[in-house]
Amino acid sequence: MSTKRKHGSPGTRHLRARLFMGLAPAVSCLSFLVLSVILGSSSVGARPLDDVTASGVLRVIVYDDFAPFSWTAPDGSVMGIDADIARAIAARMKLQPDIIARIAGEEVDDDLRSNIWQGPRTGGHVGDVMMHVPMEKQFIARNTLVGISNAYHHEKVVLAVHPDMVDPAAGLSAFRNAKIAVQFATAAHYFIMFADDEAYKTSVNPFRKIDAAVASFLARENAGVLGPRSEIEALLGDKRSSVRIVEPQFDTDLRMAWTIGTAIKHDSRDTGYAVGKALQELESSGELAAIFKSYGVTRVAPPVP
Repeated sequence: MSTKRKHGSPGTRHLRARLFMGLAPAVSCLSFLVLSVILGSSSVGARPLDDVTASGVLRVIVYDDFAPFSWTAPDGSVMGIDADIARAIAARMKLQPDIIARIAGEEVDDDLRSNIWQGPRTGGHVGDVMMHVPMEKQFIARNTLVGISNAYHHEKVVLAVHPDMVDPAAGLSAFRNAKIAVQFATAAHYFIMFADDEAYKTSVNPFRKIDAAVASFLARENAGVLGPRSEIEALLGDKRSSVRIVEPQFDTDLRMAWTIGTAIKHDSRDTGYAVGKALQELESSGELAAIFKSYGVTRVAPPVP
């Protein structure tokens, strides 16, 4: 695909960090904002399934600047895994997709407010459904104005290494004396800085964006890179076969693995059920895995609750 992808923007870096750190109270450096429901506010009404069907359009919100999952191309089209899944869902529902890409807010809770149950403060539509929503019990429980379900992918922080520079079997311990790249201010960064009594601290090379971290790794300036599997796989591209990806055991309260699903407004659950049915059909047909594969990413089925 010729369109230039954007990886690891400050906005999406915060998307990951705020989720990881906010869900780890013992180590938290960032905190979630508490949402308040103000009576008489200008909340945008939800669209039940009948209204969505009558309109002929499924309005889907995705994160912008968040490759390989979603980003805006120079021609204004929205691309990426989540965008393509949204189009496939709409097709299964016999609707036209209206894909809207928006930059992440300070907190995931803010994103749900702006994109699902209230609307952006600067104006604009709420979505019928939002993609790439974390499925964590405490997060779901406190966001009572939305329905979060339909798990479709499991993400995990992994370690990619050059096998001729370090022993893949050694895992993280190989980086007591070898350089490792990581994106700054993410859970992976916080973990590697303080793991094993700061044994790897002097080996860590932090980068503002994940694409720069992976580029440095591919240039062999670092023997390894630590980060989310999907982003690392997409950035490795055709170099994937020359490196090894391993899954270390992380002894930490930080979120190093998480499941993503969709969100709808709490009183539009019939829309959520229809989206869930479409996702099940996409999984059964193999189309869901094929969408991930088209971006060089391995689709990992969410664990059974």
